[in-house]
Amino acid sequence: MPASTTIGHLIDKQLSADLREFLHTAGERATGEGFRLFLVGGMIRDLLLSRPSRDPDLLVQSANPSMNDAPNLASVLAKALGGEVVSVSQFGTAKLRVSGFEADLATARQETYASSGALPDVTPTTIEEDLARRDFTVNTLAADLSLDAFGALIDLHDGAADLQQGMLRVLHDRSFQDDPTRLIRAVRYETRLGLHMAPETEAAARRDAERLKQVSGDRVRHELERIFEETQPELPLARADDLVLFPTLVSTLEWDPELSRAVQSIREAGHETTPLLYLALLSVPLAKGNSEALVARLNAPATWTEVIRDTHTLRVRLPSLAVDNILPSAVYARLLGLATESILAWSALAPNQTSRGLLLSFLMKWQSVKPHLTGDDLLALDVPEGPQVGELLQELLNARLDDVVVTRDDEETLVKDRLAG
Repeated sequence: MPASTTIGHLIDKQLSADLREFLHTAGERATGEGFRLFLVGGMIRDLLLSRPSRDPDLLVQSANPSMNDAPNLASVLAKALGGEVVSVSQFGTAKLRVSGFEADLATARQETYASSGALPDVTPTTIEEDLARRDFTVNTLAADLSLDAFGALIDLHDGAADLQQGMLRVLHDRSFQDDPTRLIRAVRYETRLGLHMAPETEAAARRDAERLKQVSGDRVRHELERIFEETQPELPLARADDLVLFPTLVSTLEWDPELSRAVQSIREAGHETTPLLYLALLSVPLAKGNSEALVARLNAPATWTEVIRDTHTLRVRLPSLAVDNILPSAVYARLLGLATESILAWSALAPNQTSRGLLLSFLMKWQSVKPHLTGDDLLALDVPEGPQVGELLQELLNARLDDVVVTRDDEETLVKDRLAG
């Protein structure tokens, strides 16, 4: 084992008071209960890179390893700290919620894979073996939280050196074959942490890209979702395209450079770039059959399905917007009910400037327009109960959109004219 350095001073200097107190208390309680407790994962990377960090990942090992080690310690800590255990999984993990943050506890474990892309079979083990089965060397760092060695850094795979050199490296040549979702994770880590793949790691990624076909839609979607939640998702998406990952999901799926330029223009215009906007942008080039293939491949939930399908629907409707002197009410009718992300994506990518302007006008102005009069107002004006109420409300909306009426008095006049006619 390499000589350990310590990050205890970084914990005490960089973390908030509540996190510092939690880590010290958790280490003390774990020692008293006969557990070894270690800080692992992103918080260690963040401390070494002087980046902000909040929710800690903890690794638990007992003298007689059991898959219940982490859940058992989580219960102890919940009682000691006035927190609660909010979830426990079959893989020996538990989520502990305390005031202001959440901590993920995992039992030190080994993983074996029945086939490439399958969920792992897990058994309890030592911290050394747990760290050896991780995805990248920068994720193999651990810090002891015990009373007599608080902050001692365990670095068995040169993770600290790789982090310092900006290198993302797998631990062994079959890493992407064991878990192909690491391919998507790799592009996210590269861009989030400012790393680049070691040459042999990138060669393995390109070699094993096809393995993503063996991964369930739910797992792929989860990894894409985490990319969409990044500060600049277009960067890992472009890198994934460079590694030819997207065609393993749907043959024509890609992240063209034009999509990154679209994101930039949307940001510059002051619009919010929500996670599902990136799904809409990915869906823009897809024909209907491939849109449905993407829905099926990702086992898409309702919100994702709506965005994918609405993006294709708008592709079909765009030509009908590119007509001379089209009225706002006609634009409204064509766009009502479509996902905002789909409309925003096409507002940056529609083939002509007129259509782009109409899409933006809908989002920024027309979609929020409503008549001054309500159904009750119409009844008070002696409109008979029945379908005529709805018809007049629609006519009033169209008239307001098209600036035929402006004030409430204008609307009342229109209604009276219809009743008189």
